[in-house]
Amino acid sequence: MKNVSTDQDNSLISAIKDENESASFKELFDKYHPLVNKAAKRYHFRFQENEDLIQEARIVCYQAALAYDSSTNVSFGKFFQRSLLNRYCSLLRKESAKKRMSDRYAESFDKLLETQGDFVSKSDLPYPNSLAIILSKEIILSMSESMSEMEYSIFNLLVFEHYTPEHICSDLNLSRTRVHRAMSRSRAKLAARFGDM
Repeated sequence: MKNVSTDQDNSLISAIKDENESASFKELFDKYHPLVNKAAKRYHFRFQENEDLIQEARIVCYQAALAYDSSTNVSFGKFFQRSLLNRYCSLLRKESAKKRMSDRYAESFDKLLETQGDFVSKSDLPYPNSLAIILSKEIILSMSESMSEMEYSIFNLLVFEHYTPEHICSDLNLSRTRVHRAMSRSRAKLAARFGDM
C-alpha cells in the first residue's frame, strides 16, 4: 500500500514539475490536507487566519513538490510535513515578536480595567494570577529571537503543547539526542533571559 501511495505521489509530482499541471497539484495538496490541518492546530497563531495558513501550506506544498527528490529514502509526506512545520514555526516567530505581544497584553489588560475597573477578578486576566505571569509569558514568547528554528519549534511543543520529548522525536523525525540537546540549549537561553531581568 505504501508503494502505491509513493508511486501516486511521484506521478503527481512529475506532472507538476514537467507540465506545471494544476489538477495534479490540487490532487496532491488535497491528499495531504489532513496533515495541513494537524500542523496548523499545533501552533498557537494569534494574528493568522486559518485561510492564510492554508494558503501558506499550498505555497510550501508546491515548493516541496518542485524540490522533492524521489531517489531519497524520505517520503514526500514527511518532506512536505517538515517543510510546512518549518514555515509555520517561522511565521510563529515573526508573530511572537516582543513588541506585538506586549501591545496585545497591554490592550487586553487596559480593556479589562476600563470596563470593569477595580472589580476585575484574577480569572478575567489574560493569564490568571498576576502581572508577573504576564511578563514571564511575554519573555517566553519572545525567546524566538534568540533560538534557532529547531530550538524554538521544540520549545513551543514543550511549553505550549505539553508534548513529551518522545512525542517530539516522533513528530519531528529527530533523534532523542538532537531533541535533548535542543531542549538543554533552550533551557539555558531561557534561564539567561530571566537572569537579565
